[in-house]
Amino acid sequence: MAWIGRGIRLIVIFGVLFFAGIFVYKYYPWIFSKRVSGKIVDVQRVTQASAIINSQVTDAQIHSYSVLILGDDGKLYAASSEDRQWQVAAKGYCCEAVFYRYPFWNLEKSGTFYNARLKELRLCPGETKAPEPNAPTMPLPDPLKPQVDAPSEPNK
Repeated sequence: MAWIGRGIRLIVIFGVLFFAGIFVYKYYPWIFSKRVSGKIVDVQRVTQASAIINSQVTDAQIHSYSVLILGDDGKLYAASSEDRQWQVAAKGYCCEAVFYRYPFWNLEKSGTFYNARLKELRLCPGETKAPEPNAPTMPLPDPLKPQVDAPSEPNK
């Protein structure tokens, strides 16, 4: 009769370990995410505006950003993100962000971050004025200024 109790205990222990392993596998990025607080060094759009206009891109590609933050601990943290909130973030703001880690079984990207989520955007301590917004990636023509065409060769 004691062997039945031991067998049931072993099945329960292995079941709990199995489901715990599945939970860690599925939610690894969330479990081992890193909360970073610091100053934004750079935010760049990954897909350029000309590529968006000229080709078929997905919504995720349109709102894809590369983020670099100087943490309060002095380390630089970089990640890619598809969070639309990064569009308003500019160099010089302070922020709090959550960086999700690639799992260690993804050997090419192990130890790096992705999907940086912007939790809070604020002026840095001691700052009284907001930084300048990000400049457009390509200069836009001034509609009020006449466009000068290159001289053409006369017909022969």
